Amino acid sequence: MKKIQNLLLVLSITLFYFSCNKQYDDPPVNQVPIGDIILISDLKDMFTGSLTLIDSNYSIFGVITSEETNGNFYKEVYMQDLSGAIKLKLKSSGGLYIGDSIRINIQNVSMSEYGDLIQLENIDVDQQVVKIATEKFVEPYESTINQLSLSEDQSRLVKLNDVEFTELGMTYADAINLNTGSRILSDCNGNTVSVRTSGYANFASDTLPTGKGSVTGIFTIYNSEKQFVIRDINEVQLDSSRCNGSSGGGGSGGDYLYKDFDDGSLTSGGWKTFWSGTNPNLGEWEILFGNIAKASNYSNFNNYACESWLVSPNIDLSNATAPYLIFDNDTRYNGPQLELYISSNYDGFSNPDVQGNWFELTSFVPNWDPDSNDWGFVSSGNIDITQFISSSVTIAYKYVGTSSNGATWEVDNIIITE
Repeated sequence: MKKIQNLLLVLSITLFYFSCNKQYDDPPVNQVPIGDIILISDLKDMFTGSLTLIDSNYSIFGVITSEETNGNFYKEVYMQDLSGAIKLKLKSSGGLYIGDSIRINIQNVSMSEYGDLIQLENIDVDQQVVKIATEKFVEPYESTINQLSLSEDQSRLVKLNDVEFTELGMTYADAINLNTGSRILSDCNGNTVSVRTSGYANFASDTLPTGKGSVTGIFTIYNSEKQFVIRDINEVQLDSSRCNGSSGGGGSGGDYLYKDFDDGSLTSGGWKTFWSGTNPNLGEWEILFGNIAKASNYSNFNNYACESWLVSPNIDLSNATAPYLIFDNDTRYNGPQLELYISSNYDGFSNPDVQGNWFELTSFVPNWDPDSNDWGFVSSGNIDITQFISSSVTIAYKYVGTSSNGATWEVDNIIITE
């Protein structure tokens, strides 16, 4: 009888337990329609050259090759299949990571371009993306700069071998002002690609490596310019001797600074200009013939008072032993001498008139071009800057013109080496 009572007690407790614990339905699974499956290359072939709405029920499959975790990408990732790759602009940040194998339903998604780079607009990761697997990493396509195709390889994960940065002593970007940096990566044949880095990247303040080697990242374009975006600083492996045989960090023949203006820009590579004067644009540094830096304050038979600086990036000379500066210069017409300065504490972005301690090197230049009534560059000769060795050295040219006179000055091929 006692056993029966115990059994009834157990049954009563069990029934009470289940009656007090409600059963909830599982949350609904987001059902993303599949429709017709197409390749990324087929999708890009649909692009009309202007904003294109995908009105058919299509899905694309692929693997994510970039992510937002290092700050160099924001609300964007890149996706790749066996046929090609494409940029995805995300409606909101987060949710997709390198190695994610995904499917995207692209019905009612718009396809556009920015600087000829094709992209999908406003992808909603929660509503349009199905994650199939993780850690399905894509092997980068190994290529040379010259072999990269603006159309076929855009947005692709690429590994470039035997390359080096041309601007030594610089950082990847301006981490102080959070400005994007553009640094030139070159091979030993002079072919170049621009490495674009956000000022928000967690490696923006890192100094560019000085050797030669490999770099892995996403190949992008802006019109006809080849560009490259680094995914992870650990994928920059530049630890071999440079193309000229130097170590790049102070070895014999290594250039710490090289600026030839052949890219048609005064400010590429971290250079900056500052101007003040009485007539806008007159006296400002400008590009002449596409590859020479020039300053002049003369226009329509008048001179205008001005002061204009051309300032180099900060250069790391801490490993140098006997560095020197050399450049080409040319002048015509009467006016003040072009001035040359050097600083070891310039902050890299402020007006040099008000920031930094500057030592004038003008009188230490062996050869300034005289006004010989003709045009023709002369070499400055070697200007010893050994006494200024430090981890942050900046040089600057200062042009001055008055309301009564002003020479035209041109400079080119600015090099710090040893």
